[in-house]
Parts: sequence; structure tokens; C-alpha cells
Amino acid sequence: MNTDIQFSKAKEYFQAGLNFFEIGDYEKAKIELIKAYELIPDRPSILANLSATLIKLKEWSKARNICEELLEFDPLDPIGWLNLGVCVAHEGDADSAIGHFTKCLEIDPNLIAAWSNKGHAHQEREEFEIADFSYQKALGLNPYYEDALIGKGNLLNESKYYNDALEWFNTALITNPNNHLAKWNKALSLLRLGNFEAGWPLFESRWHIPGMMEHKPTLAAPLWLGQESLEGKTIYIYAEQGFGDTIQFSRYLPLLEKEKNVKVIFGAPKLLAPLMKSLSPTIRVVDQENFSEKSCEKIDFQCPIMSLALSFETTLDSIPVSTTYLHIDPIKKATWAKKLETSDGKPKLLKVGVAWRGSGKYANKISEKRNIPFPLIANLVSNLALDDIAFYAIQAEFGSDTDFKAPHLKGLNIYANELTDFSDTAALIAQLDLVLSVDTACAHLAGALGVPTLLLIPDPPDFMSLVDCDKSPWYPNTCLLRQDKRGDWGKPLNEVKEKILSIAKKRSMGE
Repeated sequence: MNTDIQFSKAKEYFQAGLNFFEIGDYEKAKIELIKAYELIPDRPSILANLSATLIKLKEWSKARNICEELLEFDPLDPIGWLNLGVCVAHEGDADSAIGHFTKCLEIDPNLIAAWSNKGHAHQEREEFEIADFSYQKALGLNPYYEDALIGKGNLLNESKYYNDALEWFNTALITNPNNHLAKWNKALSLLRLGNFEAGWPLFESRWHIPGMMEHKPTLAAPLWLGQESLEGKTIYIYAEQGFGDTIQFSRYLPLLEKEKNVKVIFGAPKLLAPLMKSLSPTIRVVDQENFSEKSCEKIDFQCPIMSLALSFETTLDSIPVSTTYLHIDPIKKATWAKKLETSDGKPKLLKVGVAWRGSGKYANKISEKRNIPFPLIANLVSNLALDDIAFYAIQAEFGSDTDFKAPHLKGLNIYANELTDFSDTAALIAQLDLVLSVDTACAHLAGALGVPTLLLIPDPPDFMSLVDCDKSPWYPNTCLLRQDKRGDWGKPLNEVKEKILSIAKKRSMGE
């Protein structure tokens, strides 16, 4: 049985934990709440607040355990169900999360956070009408509830009401000008609409967003966003987010040298580093995973690579467009040329590269949205892989489902085991006449090499694909073929077929 002294001490720790939680010092809040928990492990209020603190710290498994412990003591505790729902939603189990939020709302129908999180879970399952109902219920209880305002804005983006979405993000920012998630989502909307001038500054809010903030390196050198002179200085640029983003924004590095007269050190992912050395002979490329400021000369400034668009004040009309800014190693170029010459013993009129899936993530979360089911690609290849048209898989990895059949598809040449890094992929792509790709690194690589590319865009598009153009503003040789209905690749793949046949016909006629 708890003594009065234990209870008094636990109360003291509990209040200290609440105070630290209130000011956002979650580590100290956790320490105090654990002290209270160790003295009184069966107090629901301690368990509820400890689980909320662990969620803030992204200690998901521990938070889930505390939630389950809380619900053992009190199965009707609404906060227990709410926080458990948040935990399982983070694990990607939207179905269970919806069940937990529903249970929470049965106990307390006025719990705003439960309605808002339920909206997020339904939106994740693309159940947009129910998601909208949930957000409206939350906003009916509090019209200025920021999480629901942002959810409503994202929901409108999913329905392609992009300007309407901005109004909801703006409302959230009027309520709280320091809401970084609202800034981030507003930035994505503005960039998607081509309003780079307003979008790039807000894009800097990404470093406050879970999933990105954890990957920002700790550097002593000050951040450069275009204000200070770089004359005679040394700047460290580091890659961020996906391989494709790095390829897309690496175009700025030679400009830094040329226009700012600065020495550039580029921290790149290991798989990209050999290729990135082709940007300029005077750019020093290092493996960013093993980079340390102490291991090289003095660095005067640092900048994440996607912030270079802001630093150069890039607008839609001033994107630094170059037909080719990455180059192939001559030895690898010759090696891959020979591989393709001997792949089936006879020359091809048209050589087409294909990439039908990415990493399994899209728009910063686990998603198959951009990937094309392999049977659709198999059908395209089977119909077009004639004597004078050959297809080459340019992705190094295959996903699950039916992709394992790819190496056995007649007409599709596979070199996956020989693509050791992106310099090999680049050398393969350089031998091709055309690339067909989903929105993944291979498409960016083909664009940066100047190879004609058909880029298939899901509906709604990622923010960098804009909303209605059919030519990429970043890559002059890239055509954008868009879904006209969510999840339906029929229209763009029919366009692909027509374009490939048209190109083959012109080539056969010597045009």
C-alpha cells in the first residue's frame, strides 16, 4: 500500500513533470513522470501523461506499453485509447488506430484530439468523406484547433483543391504563427502551384517536422541561405531526403563555384558519391555518413542541398536548367555500351529504360502511390518488345508482389546485380534512347543526363511536379504523363505506348 510520504513525493514529481511538459521540455518531463510512476504505478493520471510525453519523444513502443498498462487499470480511460491510437497510427496500422479513436469517442465524444486523429487515420485509408466528417466534428468543438485545420487543408490537397487548402493552413497560422507543420504544408501547396517566391522560405520549416528534423546534421558552421558573401570561403553542402532530390538540386553546386567564387565540399550518400564527382572537378565530394568538420579544412558555412533553391532566389522562370549537368565515367560508358551491344546479339532501333517502382516511400511516408504494379509493365513490354524495340530495367531493386517475375519476362533485360551505385545506373541510362519511369531517382538521373524521359505522375502529384504542366520545368527532355484518376495508370500507360510506337516509326523511316 502506498504511504502518505510516497503519495506526497509522487505528487511532487508528477507536478514537476507537468510543468516541464507544458514548456516543451519532454526529456525532463519524462524523468519526473517516471519517478512518480515508480512510486505509484497504478495512477491513471500519471500513466496518461507519461504516455503523452513518450509520444512527444517518439518512443513509440514504450508509449504503447504505458497505454496498454493504463487501459488494464481503467478500460474506460479515454486518454488511454487516444494515445494508443496515436501509437498504432504511427506504426502504420490505420485500421486499429480508427478502432481505438472510435472507442475513445464512445467514452468521451467531446475529445477534440480524438476526432482530429481519427480524421488523419481515415485520410490515410483514403476514406475522405469520413475524414472530412471527423475534422468537422473537431472544428465544431474548437474552430481554431490547429491539428484539424491542417488535416482539413491536406484533405483538400488530396482532392486537388489546392488554393482552398491554403486558406486552412493560413487559418492555422493566424491561430499560431509558429506552427511549423502548418508552414510546411503551406510551403508544399505553394510550391505545387508554382509560387516559388512564397514557397521556398516556408520550406525551411521542414527542419521542425518529425521524419526530417532527425536527419539534420549537427554542424558548427553557420547556415547560409544566400545573404552573406561567399567570396573566397568554403561551404559544406549536404544531401537530404531522397536520392532523386539530391540529383535534382545538385545542379546548384557548379553555380555556387561559378557565381559565388566559393570552394564547395559536398556530403553525398555513398551510392551517389561517385556520380556526384562528375559535377565539377573542383568540387570535393565526401561520404556524408562519415563526414566530420574536424576531418577537413575550416568550413565557413553550411547549407542543406534543397535550401539552395531559396539561396539562389529560384522562381519558376529562373530554374537553372541545363540539358546535362551530370556526366558518365568514360570507362563505365564503354563497358555498358558493350553490354547492351551483346545483350541479344543484334542492334535495336529503340532502347527503352524502365523503372516502375521507387523506395516504397512517397511524400515523406510509406506509400505505394507512385509505383506501377508490375503486371501493367509486363503487359506493356510484352506488347512492344518487338525485334526492333528493347526494354531495360534501370532500377537496382525489385519490390515484393509480382516483381519477382521481372527477371523472367521476355523482352525485359535485367542488370540489377551489376548496378552497384548510381554511376553504373547512369552509364546504363546513357546508352538508352528513352526512359520510362515513375517519380523516382531514375527519372531525375535520366533528366540530369539529358536522356528523353517519360515521367509518370500519380494523382494528386508530389509538390515538385506542379499541377497541370506536361513538361518538367526542371528537365527540358522530360515529359510528364499524369493520372487523371487516383490509382489508375491506364491513361498514362496508353500515352506511353503511343509515344514509343511513334518514336519507333519515325526512326524506322530515318527521321
